[in-house]
Amino acid sequence: MSDLNSPEDALAKLRTLVREGNFEFAPRKKSHVTSKLARIVVDTLSIDHYNSMGFDYDGTGDLVFVFISDDGIRYYIKFKFINSNTTVKFISFHEAEF
Repeated sequence: MSDLNSPEDALAKLRTLVREGNFEFAPRKKSHVTSKLARIVVDTLSIDHYNSMGFDYDGTGDLVFVFISDDGIRYYIKFKFINSNTTVKFISFHEAEF
């Protein structure tokens, strides 16, 4: 299994899981991204879109990754892997506000 502490491997795992449909969205008021749009945006991401990584504020200490797409519309995408790295959970997925 890949080392999901690296942005490159996290991006590869993200793409694979999203293509397989193994993802979910955390309930957020500002996120109106559909599953179909998420698949399209994630497919356009490259390591150049990597922004940062840190730990989830929910108390789990899970590692989270932030990417900002730049394909016409900029999307702020913050995610982590759950269920033994078999599912992506999008903590934030919305148009960037900066």
